[in-house]
Amino acid sequence: MNQDQRKFLIEKVERTYRDQCNVLTVNAPTRPSLNNYLIAAFLDNTIQFNDIDKLKDKMRKTVLKYGVSDKLVNDEDDDILTSRRKNKESNFVKILAEDLFVIPESYTEAMKKYNEEKKEIDNKTRELEGNKETIIMKIQIGSSAVLDKLITQVDNMADLNIMNSQFLLTENKESKQIQAE
Repeated sequence: MNQDQRKFLIEKVERTYRDQCNVLTVNAPTRPSLNNYLIAAFLDNTIQFNDIDKLKDKMRKTVLKYGVSDKLVNDEDDDILTSRRKNKESNFVKILAEDLFVIPESYTEAMKKYNEEKKEIDNKTRELEGNKETIIMKIQIGSSAVLDKLITQVDNMADLNIMNSQFLLTENKESKQIQAE
């Protein structure tokens, strides 16, 4: 098998890998929006606030860490638009939703489901990556006889798992033939 044929096989494997990853990406779940769940909780009157004293304590500690240009409240003489343009991150206090509100249970459940589905997709992607790397290595170091058989079948293969299995079967048959001789 010549270098062009090996290159063709490697390109086919990489194209198949990209196609399978794209399918996983298209089917990937959308991350739930805490903002939307909080708005829904406001609308159905189930919103709950966290203990205000904890929030005050956290804000107090945060403000004490601020530097000279950071302010909790702007002076009346300051031009708000000009100061925002100069330094967009200064002059603001960031309050995390988790500090201000009790996170709705429905959001927690949606995030749990999202994380499980995302983890499953990440695992499948890693498996595909491993199969791709294994197949490419086999193509690069494989014997011409094994690769010649594979190249005649590669156009019909759209799955790296099947391609890897076919590669193993072809290699095993060749090994048994060599051992029999």
